[in-house]
Amino acid sequence: MKILICSDSDLLLQAAAMTLEPAGHQVIAGRDPFALAAEMEGAALLLTDSSRGRQAAALLRDRGFSGRALLLGDGAPEERAAQARELQLDGAVELSPPDTLPDRLEAAMARKRKVLIVDDSEIVARLLAQDLEAKGFEIQYAPDAEKATSIILKRATRPDLILLDINMPKVDGAQFCKFVKKNAMFKGIKVLFCSGEDREKVARLVAECGADGYILKDEVLGKWVVDNAG
Repeated sequence: MKILICSDSDLLLQAAAMTLEPAGHQVIAGRDPFALAAEMEGAALLLTDSSRGRQAAALLRDRGFSGRALLLGDGAPEERAAQARELQLDGAVELSPPDTLPDRLEAAMARKRKVLIVDDSEIVARLLAQDLEAKGFEIQYAPDAEKATSIILKRATRPDLILLDINMPKVDGAQFCKFVKKNAMFKGIKVLFCSGEDREKVARLVAECGADGYILKDEVLGKWVVDNAG
């Protein structure tokens, strides 16, 4: 596996490289995120410390990096997990003891990413879940904002991504998106509107509510029908 490591600490860079290279990984390590971005082709993982985490992950993702970004360091698991969410990383992994770091990375990479589908149509949610589960995601479902809130409040069930319908009873998708995006506790959660509304309206709501993007139901479900026809 090709691994990028970005840190201000020469000790951390050397310790991680000396551990991972003998385990068969290709390691590219350095202080400069821009230099790493030039070498990111084929990389599946970014390891970074707190000093470089936000900048390195944002830069690589802007350049098309689709791998995982993990905070590398020591400390209490709860503190590291909270820091990773604050830096908008995909998780955290302990550096110590170095000799078992490859095993911890393997476990972290095998961990499924969680997607929460929030939609008052259970049929639509089932079709979306079927497609996402086939791609390796762990799926949770909420029929309304109240149930979705109870899921994201718990660290154990907090998703990496929310697929959010717009038209729902009581609290609509726009209101719920604003709630998620304004709460620092949920910084690590990405929100995509998944709606049957017209593209212009959905795009406008993305900008108004601070969502991370959108997909249109007719495009997703239409593809599902075509793929499963006959």
